[in-house]
Amino acid sequence: MIRKLFDNGVEWICLVLMVVLAFDLMLGVFSRYVLFRTFTWYDEIARACFVWMVFLGAAVGVKRGSHFGLHLLVDMLPPSLRRIAAAVTPLVVIVFSAVLVVQGMAFLELGRYQQLPVMGISKVWIYAAMPTGGAMMLLYSLPLLWRALISELGK
Repeated sequence: MIRKLFDNGVEWICLVLMVVLAFDLMLGVFSRYVLFRTFTWYDEIARACFVWMVFLGAAVGVKRGSHFGLHLLVDMLPPSLRRIAAAVTPLVVIVFSAVLVVQGMAFLELGRYQQLPVMGISKVWIYAAMPTGGAMMLLYSLPLLWRALISELGK
């Protein structure tokens, strides 16, 4: 129940971020070409929404199993190699996610001393998307690895 609520919440956050991003960019275009005056903050909001949407969306993709598995190439492999590829894919995602978490934490340290020039808020709020998305991808990829190993042991 809680997991489903969490999963749906992440998807809703992605949807809200996409709507805010689209509205913000339309407002920026409107201000530039109709009002002939550019809002100074619109690109900072767009950048923050986009970064969070990318990392949370990647986590949703991992949860759904629609991540970077090269299905066209995997489907061309013989069945024995196909099973190995099915087990290796979650491992690659786990390693990639762990790198995102570790490097994202280092990136957060850099952001502590930086602010967005116009809005004046700390860049940590934007940089936090990287380790957050990485941690979520890591958590979502563990059941995928478990299923791949169980199906491999069952054969």
